[in-house]
Amino acid sequence: MDDELETPLTGGTLGPVARVGDTVRRAGGPWTPVVHALLRHVRARGFALAPEPLGVDDRDREILAYIPGTTVGWELPWPRFVRDDRLLEEMGAATAAFHRAVADFSPEGIVPWQSGPARLGPEEIVCHHDLAPYNAVTVGGRLVGIIDWDLAGPGSTRSDLAFVAWQWVPLHGPGVTRMFGWRRPPDRARRLRLLLDAYGLTERDGFLDDVVERVGYNRDVMVRRAAEGNEAYRRLIDEGHLAGMDEALGFLAEHGSRLQDQL
Repeated sequence: MDDELETPLTGGTLGPVARVGDTVRRAGGPWTPVVHALLRHVRARGFALAPEPLGVDDRDREILAYIPGTTVGWELPWPRFVRDDRLLEEMGAATAAFHRAVADFSPEGIVPWQSGPARLGPEEIVCHHDLAPYNAVTVGGRLVGIIDWDLAGPGSTRSDLAFVAWQWVPLHGPGVTRMFGWRRPPDRARRLRLLLDAYGLTERDGFLDDVVERVGYNRDVMVRRAAEGNEAYRRLIDEGHLAGMDEALGFLAEHGSRLQDQL
């Protein structure tokens, strides 16, 4: 393959991503085979927002079909359409559709996920774990794809949905929310209800606790991986992501109960 034909893509927080023709290339790992099996499974179940896996290239990079459209990457502030109610509802519905499609995907034994070897628990599914605006592909402000599946691994539907709520409502603190382009604080309770309605979540008791737990989990992973010497996670901390999580946890400690009461 001629490297001259490669076009770097934005995003790729944990490693470089490039487009080659109608494909995307990114570093693989021991987890790549099971992630590709996951993508094939959910696509076969009708979840067309997932990219098609196409194997591994001669540089041991995974090959995925390119999904045409717009991705925000790390562009700040977010484009206005990212903050629209319509896209929020589409993401809620897409998360539910993915959870239905993945429900019967049950890899056996201990699997080498990127987060570490683990067995799928009896009450767990394989979650995406990073269903954030920077991993959404849109055309005309409509959701057409979801990318960056390398963090997939065991978890609960509530945890995966809690992550979506944190990132999309959003349930960040005021500083990060302004950075993402909200000139005025969003009506978080209303947007949270829109998201949960679109997902179809009827049992909402303790959902804000799920969000707090999920933010704390992401924080712990970032601290641990940085301490282990992972340069990508160290860079994220240097860029302020850990501070942003701390701000979110402080915001939720102050306002979480009120938001819960309005669900």
